[in-house]
Amino acid sequence: MSDFMIRNFYKQRKDFEKSSAERNLTLTFPDTVTEIKNIPYMTDASAAKDNTSLNTDCPPQSSKSHIRDSHRLDCYRPKKRDGELLPVIVNVHGGGLLLGSKEFNRLFCMRLSELGFLVYSVEYRLIPDCSFFDQCQDLACAMDFLKTRISSDNGDLSHVYAVGDSGGACLLTYTAALQHAPAAAKAAKVTPSSLHINALGLISGMFYTTKKDKIGLFLPKYLYGKNYKKSAFAPFVNPEHPDIVKALPPCFLVTSHNDYLKRYTLQFEKALARYQVPHDLLNFPENPKLTHAFSVFEPELDESLQTMKSMIDFLQKY
Repeated sequence: MSDFMIRNFYKQRKDFEKSSAERNLTLTFPDTVTEIKNIPYMTDASAAKDNTSLNTDCPPQSSKSHIRDSHRLDCYRPKKRDGELLPVIVNVHGGGLLLGSKEFNRLFCMRLSELGFLVYSVEYRLIPDCSFFDQCQDLACAMDFLKTRISSDNGDLSHVYAVGDSGGACLLTYTAALQHAPAAAKAAKVTPSSLHINALGLISGMFYTTKKDKIGLFLPKYLYGKNYKKSAFAPFVNPEHPDIVKALPPCFLVTSHNDYLKRYTLQFEKALARYQVPHDLLNFPENPKLTHAFSVFEPELDESLQTMKSMIDFLQKY
């Protein structure tokens, strides 16, 4: 793998973290939500030092100095709903699988929580510190940890949903599909989570990683390995593979005219329709404010609140 590309990945990550910190200084976070930060979900050096109530079924991972504290999650609960049994949303942040953080999605998660949900926001390792399969395993481990915790947080295990944006939507799509696609899970060498996910919300999803575009021309070998085309997982890198699509729960898709990955969502929606997977599509018309994953980047927009409410209406049908 190119040392130049790897250095570039780390530079992009550092630049993102700086801009994300500056962005958070401009945001006003509501005091209507209780927030618990940095709950470890695995027993390794990439989790917090407080190792109580960790998921010990997932194997410890090796640590490198440049790897963030990845195996943690945050919890959000509306203060006025203390003591109530609430439906659950698991949030998976975007960033092209190369960058991003749960902190960037903090306000988005708070707004979801204000709408009546117990929300968990999951951190995971990033490329090139690991492979895409490792990321799927991270998310599966986080879900299994949540399966043991949700009830004690007054969450409703019979109504668990998951929402992801951009690269997080891709990761969530595969991690959810692997629960019911044994051949793909075996090829990925991932132990799927046993947490039942009723439905997915997929915002500006980076579903395709091998097209002949800026993503597909450089990213696949870092995600799947240099010789991935000869691997057992090769057929499944296409998210339209029937084993992947037919294994998915109902899906709510969001895009917009000004979303640079709009074509990904529209193409993936056709695959869901082809295999009769229950789904809905929210596609906003031309508007310069409504760019890629705008509801996560700009949660205070009227259209962002509309997106969240429409998504929730769909999710709660299941």
